[in-house]
Amino acid sequence: MKRSLLYLLFSGLIFTACNQSATTEQAAKPEINPEAVKTVEFHVTGMGCGGCENKIMTAVNQLDGVSESFASHADELTVVSYDTTLTNPEIIRAAIEKTGYPAELMAMKPVNEE
Repeated sequence: MKRSLLYLLFSGLIFTACNQSATTEQAAKPEINPEAVKTVEFHVTGMGCGGCENKIMTAVNQLDGVSESFASHADELTVVSYDTTLTNPEIIRAAIEKTGYPAELMAMKPVNEE
């Protein structure tokens, strides 16, 4: 009985840690210029679940200039579309790494590129 209770408590702590996200008030973000949008891909290691993906996407989406993001723990990949006049890949990489996951820039291309 004690062992089951400890297991449930430990499992809850891990789940809570993976699902933490910033819930702070934000000022209005600057408007994104669709003509200046590019997409970058980062190789991100250490993600183990959907909560980890959400933690990264929440951090990246809070940056001025980010229009959308996607993270996959299975593919060790984070893809971010951003306005080049408002942010850059180094700022995005720093936001990812601030969440605790190493990130390496893989590719960068304009959104309209086929």
